Amino acid sequence: MVLCLLAKDWVETRQGRLTALIVDHALRPDSAREARQVAAWLRRRGLSAVVLRREGPRPAADVQAAARAARYRLLTQWCRNRGVLHLLLAHHREDQAETLLLRLARGSGLNGLAAMPAIAELDGVRLLRPLLGVPKARLKRTLEALGQPWIEDPSNQEPAYARVRLRRLSPMLAAEGLTAARLAATAERLGLARAALDRATAELLAGAAALRPEGYLVLGLEALAAAPVELSLLQ
Repeated sequence: MVLCLLAKDWVETRQGRLTALIVDHALRPDSAREARQVAAWLRRRGLSAVVLRREGPRPAADVQAAARAARYRLLTQWCRNRGVLHLLLAHHREDQAETLLLRLARGSGLNGLAAMPAIAELDGVRLLRPLLGVPKARLKRTLEALGQPWIEDPSNQEPAYARVRLRRLSPMLAAEGLTAARLAATAERLGLARAALDRATAELLAGAAALRPEGYLVLGLEALAAAPVELSLLQ
């Protein structure tokens, strides 16, 4: 909600166009009504709003991962069908901190520990996350200052989900110094390291590759074998 209102002011000063996309995951009885309510609030604010609904049965396992995949599929498909390049996502600082911890628990490499990038490409659409460094509490205060109500997703209180269980531990983690601000800053620094390794990998491949006139590519195995082992730590 808050991303839409902030983006509206930014886009209007640049004579752009903005459409709010609301995904109804159809996993709870009230989800359709809630999606319609959010769309109505946004339209009263002068925004174009579209509700995208996930179709099909409830996922049998790993519900949050399935919902995330469906959400990105619906959002990027809508954008591609209309020639929209930029898709803004509302992930905030606590989301970033939780993502880092979840991936650490899964044994991720550098790519995973860098968590969510501020800018990324997905299926021909550019994902932008302008609120990654902003705490959730500040976003709520912004809505309160605007007199704008919002809906809390009850799924965010469901202990069956790992992210929710981790969120409940955040006060204890913060007491030990693992605050959301520090975790998000760590993810940002790891993202810079990931970008540096990506550049080094690109330079290595460019130097080791030779395009033959016949149209195929030859890779120099000696150059690849001599590459720093750190380049293999991205995954």
